[in-house]
Amino acid sequence: MPEAARLPRLRDLAAFAAAARATSLGAAARQAGLSQPALSQAIARLEARSGQALLARGPRGSFPSAAGALLLERCARMDAQLAAGLAACGSATPPRLLTDTALDTHLAITLAGSFAAAARARGIALPSLSRTARGLEATLGVPLYRRTAAGFVTAPGGAELARRIALARIEIEQGLAELAADPGRFRLGTLPLLPRRPIALALAAAGAGLAVSAQDGSHAALVALLRQGGIDAMLGALRGAPPHPDLVEEPLRDDPFVVACGAAHPGDATPAGLAAAAWVVAAPPLPRRAVAEALFATLPARPRILLETNAAETTIAVLRQGGAMALLSAQQVAATPGLRRLEVTLPPAPPRQIGLTLRRDWRPTAAQAAFLEALREACRSAG
Repeated sequence: MPEAARLPRLRDLAAFAAAARATSLGAAARQAGLSQPALSQAIARLEARSGQALLARGPRGSFPSAAGALLLERCARMDAQLAAGLAACGSATPPRLLTDTALDTHLAITLAGSFAAAARARGIALPSLSRTARGLEATLGVPLYRRTAAGFVTAPGGAELARRIALARIEIEQGLAELAADPGRFRLGTLPLLPRRPIALALAAAGAGLAVSAQDGSHAALVALLRQGGIDAMLGALRGAPPHPDLVEEPLRDDPFVVACGAAHPGDATPAGLAAAAWVVAAPPLPRRAVAEALFATLPARPRILLETNAAETTIAVLRQGGAMALLSAQQVAATPGLRRLEVTLPPAPPRQIGLTLRRDWRPTAAQAAFLEALREACRSAG
């Protein structure tokens, strides 16, 4: 989950949202539970932070400027995430009663795994952290933590609240980037067997400005990061259906598995030759292993498994030595010197598609959307 570094205070955002909706600063102050000078100061802090006038003041009251309307929408999306997190843990508390300190503490406990680990990570005394955590439970009226042998840890409802807090903060982070006309950042998760050329093409097409990072990982690890806001999108082989209802898959092109070997390998593609070869296979339950097992079942004898690994780089290194066969993606083989594809008809299997996995409710900034479109086009057109 991303950290809440240098984001505006929740109280300031709530004050601005109240003022933007009420048109009267007096009414907004009453709604936010602030004095009118305190509300004005909160808005002034946000305007100084964004470098934009967020409210247009006139004889008929205050109304959101164009920049204010943009931030107001992000505030509404933030509140929706917080409300969903509160509902998930069974609390009817309105988001406006949450405090930055309490949310920081809850995120720290969830990330670190326990009260004690969170206190060490934050450099604060355990009793102090415990008081804040218990205060949040009292405010929400529901238990967020449970005792284990390792100490107090976040309960399932509390974990979902933490995930939603992280996503809520991303809304404000992106809203501030939009106000500052800052390209911001794009964090891409990449799955194994994905050629890197489409990413390079997308970077060239999108131009300078956007800070792009790519993180390799397993499907399960990247799905967890995507749902927590640690990455913005995942690129690689799709599973045919999103693993969670809050995610959506977008197919871009087919990239089937093929039998590959090193350029110096004899490459006997007959059933007898495939059975006599040594093989590098993925570990179950990866789809690549399932396809390999289906192929092996059609051969006159089960081949010898030389190595079991999920790492594409390791598989390629072994194949280049000339002593084994493996299943790799067609694009990966075509893009890798020293490998060749064998003409082997594999058993019927669901089509393997390369595509994007995104959070269903994610709204990218303009710069992120431009890079995403460049990535789509690069994946569709890359040979």
